[in-house]
Amino acid sequence: MLALAQSIAINGALLSGLYALISLGFTMIYGVGRVLNLAHAAYVMLGGYVYFYCLQVVGIPEPLSMLIAIAVCAGASLATYVGLVRRYMSNPTIVFVSTFILALVINYLVVLIWGMETKNVWPVVAGVTQFMGQTISNNLLCTLIVSWVCISGVLLFVRKTHMGRAMRALAMDRKGAIVSGINPDRVNLLTWTIAGALAGIAGIFFGSYTYLVPSMWHMPMVMSFAIVIIGGLGSIEGTLIASHIVGYMQTTTTLAIDERLRGVFALIIMIIVLVVRPKGLFGK
Repeated sequence: MLALAQSIAINGALLSGLYALISLGFTMIYGVGRVLNLAHAAYVMLGGYVYFYCLQVVGIPEPLSMLIAIAVCAGASLATYVGLVRRYMSNPTIVFVSTFILALVINYLVVLIWGMETKNVWPVVAGVTQFMGQTISNNLLCTLIVSWVCISGVLLFVRKTHMGRAMRALAMDRKGAIVSGINPDRVNLLTWTIAGALAGIAGIFFGSYTYLVPSMWHMPMVMSFAIVIIGGLGSIEGTLIASHIVGYMQTTTTLAIDERLRGVFALIIMIIVLVVRPKGLFGK
């Protein structure tokens, strides 16, 4: 029983950090633009595949492969905003549907380029570490550290920089922010770029944590959606807390109940939150 509790505590923390990283960009985009980008999870998949191709097929060194994958995802996210979303910012329904269609297009392109076969990604950091009687992959520990470095960096950026404060101002009062001289298009450009870069980082580690398959973006999309609903749409702090609720719930379900039910309880919590508090735990 103690071993099970230790395993849930450790693996829950690792999974929660990864989910927080995946969901953070999703939350930032909604907070600033009040639109949902369902293609965000497809960027996660794209980042994993580009990293795999650069590192294991072309033979590009690991650090450069990471930078290329992150840059591709940031560019894809920026292109989505400039080429598709910008003109429909006032119509969230069109953005919701069109970004979902874009995610499907990215899915089909991945199948066309890399095929349907499962691909195993080399761990970013090899080896294992013993902690509290549990054997932990160094790759997962690296994932946790990188996730929280990125999350901390985003929090510092949002709270301490001029552009970060502009993001918060738009999230709190769009009309007031525009009247005060903030350019919403410029802020959106930066927000979508940062969100894409975070998706690329998440894709690298998510791919090495599991494996690459064209449908791998489905679970991150569902979990990210559940996390931002539970935490409160647009709330970064709510996203971090909800990521841990979902991460630990999924870990507990997988290790103690049945792996096939791993995503069910997160969705049940999301439905309860929608009924009891539609704005989410930290939504305003």
